[in-house]
Amino acid sequence: MKAEIKGVFFDLYGTLLVYNDMERAWSDWLSTFYGCVRKHGLNLSIKEFSEKCDGFFSEPEPSIENQKLTVFERRIERLCIDLGLSLSFEDYNNIAFSCVRSWQKYVSLDPHAILVLKKIGKDKKLALITNFDFPPQVYSILRETGLFPLFDYIVVSAEIGYKKPDSRIFELALTSTRLKANEVIFIGDSPEDIEGALSTDITPVLIKRNNKYKNGILVDYDHEGKKEEYRILSHDIENIKIISDLREILKLLI
Repeated sequence: MKAEIKGVFFDLYGTLLVYNDMERAWSDWLSTFYGCVRKHGLNLSIKEFSEKCDGFFSEPEPSIENQKLTVFERRIERLCIDLGLSLSFEDYNNIAFSCVRSWQKYVSLDPHAILVLKKIGKDKKLALITNFDFPPQVYSILRETGLFPLFDYIVVSAEIGYKKPDSRIFELALTSTRLKANEVIFIGDSPEDIEGALSTDITPVLIKRNNKYKNGILVDYDHEGKKEEYRILSHDIENIKIISDLREILKLLI
């Protein structure tokens, strides 16, 4: 007999928050980043700087030498050191906030997210599991959108040292909510979401919106603007429930 669903876990970006024009988002991100580092003595042109930023978030995470810096700030620090620039902790923090806010303008709250979460939260536990290098922005956007108080538990990858699809991030959410894997479904939009849930024996639900920007989302900075399709799932997608609207989750729970 199938276990009763007692909890619903969600991804954040691409699931509760919707990607819009990410080509413009990354363009603004670069312009902001460039403007910030120029104030600290950068002599490169914006074209030269843009080439240095290719795959900025795809590179391995820098080693932890300063506990005060988030993963994103350490990435900024590594690039600045490579460029011969020496900045303070406060400088890295200011650059991080400026860059992520310029990018965030092109990511919006799904119009049905609050209502869906409130309905589910009446009799089920809610958890958020997100991969993000700059936790302060996650908590900021959760409070700005009204999502924060709706969750029983929130885990951000950069705070714990591992990210989806690593099963440990899901196991942490299960332990914190005191739920078993077969009592939970996980809603996400990427292969990392689906594969991570499956590796923990959580039932995944893939959300694929009919979004005009969906085909070829820029998932990292690329100075040539190459759009990356989501990589193919290693699991048989025919056996995975797919939805196109968050409201469909309510029907799944009936």
